[in-house]
Amino acid sequence: MKKLYIFSYGLHPGQVTLETLAAMRQCGVVYTHCLDKATAGQFVKLAPGLKLTPGLNREETAQAAVAALGEFDTVGFLTYGNPLFLNQTAAEVMKAAAAKKAAVSVFAGVSSFDALVNLFALNKYSPRGLRLVDAATPMAGPFFTPDMDTLVFVPYVLNLPENAKRKKEFLAAALETYPAAARVFLADCASISNRSSKVEKGKIGGLGALLKKLNERHTMYIPAIRK
Repeated sequence: MKKLYIFSYGLHPGQVTLETLAAMRQCGVVYTHCLDKATAGQFVKLAPGLKLTPGLNREETAQAAVAALGEFDTVGFLTYGNPLFLNQTAAEVMKAAAAKKAAVSVFAGVSSFDALVNLFALNKYSPRGLRLVDAATPMAGPFFTPDMDTLVFVPYVLNLPENAKRKKEFLAAALETYPAAARVFLADCASISNRSSKVEKGKIGGLGALLKKLNERHTMYIPAIRK
């Protein structure tokens, strides 16, 4: 039976697991959507026949990887973070492989969530727990839970022109829910693109200015308000 392996280098190559290394060596070819020629050089000795997919969208990337099953019994797909944590491309690859009736195996990796737990010492959450929000998923209006620690992933999408209304609603809801002095952080975790973690500190009252500093790697952390 044809097999497709989905694995990850974590946030940087040093986080590749022994399990993933063993899986890579079983593959006839490995496709990746998240490396350029410079960063791919770090994987030449690890991933056989590494193929980059520049310029392809999610569906085209998935189809390219799955098409290789016609030549190889086992094909790999290399991504970042934990392969199925907010990763739409990996999900598209799984869908395409299933359509070809290939067996799919997903190998766990270190995600930005793991890095954030360490960065903000989230060994113990607020009494009401920890809330995870994907800013790229449209909601019927933003809402906040000030009694919960909150992580907002990929908040940079709020700065896209097509999301101008969503950004305005997001800011209004935050200012209405939290005191102006409530703390908020932007975390850019250490990764293949960024050797050390960087944190921007701010307050809800200045959230509009803070959002202007967002890049694609940032996650927003809003600690719970302690009553």
